[in-house]
Amino acid sequence: MALQLGFQGLRGVSFLVPKKWFRITWICQRKRAISRSVLCGLMLFSLGLVSLFTGQIAADLEWSQIRGRWETKRVGYSFPVNIWKSEFANIYYGCSERSPHSSAAVHESGSNGYLLIATSGGLNQQRTGITDAVVVARILNATLVVPQLDHHSFWKDDSEFENIFDIDWFISSLSKDVTIVKRIPDKIMRSMEKPPYTMRPPRKSTPEYYLDQVLPILLRRRAVQLTKFDYRLTNNLDDELQKLRCRVNYHALKFTEPIQLLGQKLVKRMRTMSSRYIAIHLRFEPDMLAFSGCYYGGGEKERHELREIRKRWTTLPDLSAEEEQSRGKCPLTPHEVGLMLRALGFVNKTYIYVASGEIYGGEETLQPLKDLFPNFYTKEMLAREDLKPFLPFSSQLAAIDYIICDESDVFATNNNGNMAKILAGHRRYIGYKRTIRPNAKKLTSLFKVRNQMAWKVFSRKVKLAQRGFMGEPDEMRPGRGDFHEFPSSCICQNPDLIEIGGTLVKPQPTETI
Repeated sequence: MALQLGFQGLRGVSFLVPKKWFRITWICQRKRAISRSVLCGLMLFSLGLVSLFTGQIAADLEWSQIRGRWETKRVGYSFPVNIWKSEFANIYYGCSERSPHSSAAVHESGSNGYLLIATSGGLNQQRTGITDAVVVARILNATLVVPQLDHHSFWKDDSEFENIFDIDWFISSLSKDVTIVKRIPDKIMRSMEKPPYTMRPPRKSTPEYYLDQVLPILLRRRAVQLTKFDYRLTNNLDDELQKLRCRVNYHALKFTEPIQLLGQKLVKRMRTMSSRYIAIHLRFEPDMLAFSGCYYGGGEKERHELREIRKRWTTLPDLSAEEEQSRGKCPLTPHEVGLMLRALGFVNKTYIYVASGEIYGGEETLQPLKDLFPNFYTKEMLAREDLKPFLPFSSQLAAIDYIICDESDVFATNNNGNMAKILAGHRRYIGYKRTIRPNAKKLTSLFKVRNQMAWKVFSRKVKLAQRGFMGEPDEMRPGRGDFHEFPSSCICQNPDLIEIGGTLVKPQPTETI
């Protein structure tokens, strides 16, 4: 028999209801309560969306009012309007001063020993080695002996350090950071039981490597020589050591007076002809092309000549010219550099200065670039007789090129070699002077089909390809690439500018009626 529950009716009449009916009634009431909760929740959610939408409209209106009162400086990947100068040039500046908390340089008598350095390569490759040598000496608390330059590389230059750089300025300007001497004193040399220990650190070695592997030998032998010293220190250092790199590279390594005077004289001659000019560093020497493994359409003659030069490097792997080109590893030809610059918007009458060694193919290779830019100059054309004392010394000639390229309004290159990286870094350091690095991977594809499109279309595509390769501030990211090319620790932003939502803005005075 089903259980029954008693209920009091409206008029006090009692009646019995089966328990099953009560359960059904309770479930129905519960469902109505849940439905009301869901309905309320949906209404609140809808109100939230409306509030959010209206709030966004208000924020947009507020931001539009802000934009009306402020001049916006956005650092983005839009192609720069002014091809001669970055609009953000005045926002950033080089900052490599010593921290007031930095310890003083260890005196020679109290140091852990003498560090000797043998650099490697051409002028700018050696420059990176000299810069890192000072930092390593600081890490080791060692006395640095003025680095020895490379006399045996491809360039065969017998120049000593003091023939290229102002040695006294180098020593004095870094005296607060590292003690530097011109040579180990004879008294110390005679007292040594053995000659300086010679070793070659691995590339990109960390400070820990030098402390663990080099310092014990230095303490035991009193002098250590590090050989083939190029790119032997990691990119990733603390900010104080990175700033020391910048002080060495951008301030302490000053060229000798004869080099400096001739370089500035040639800059003045360029400025006399035109208020602004482009400097192009062309790496298109036979050895450079042979090393790259690329092919430029010269038939069997080119293949044979470059293959013979390539035999100088016994450890080079076999490379596919087509694959290297598709990867963007092949230097642009002089003609391609000219096409890139014209497509970017530089006109035929623009003055260009070309820094280069022996161009493979000679005048025939250079002529297409000269046709695109007839106002074509080199140091040989500008200096004439003034260049004679420097002709036997390739590194001193490279130093003259460095000055003229560094002083240019625009610097462009066909290959991202040592000089291009060093100059790019310095030009960023002094305020993002326009520096154009070709996006070879994309440009090579465009050059292949150039004759299949109108010039206007080609120009637009080149500009798109070069986004992010024009020397703008947004190309700089901490940890990116080689520090000598991207010296992020040494570049500061003007404190008068502020950032709103990833956008740099500068107050713009409002007009009053």
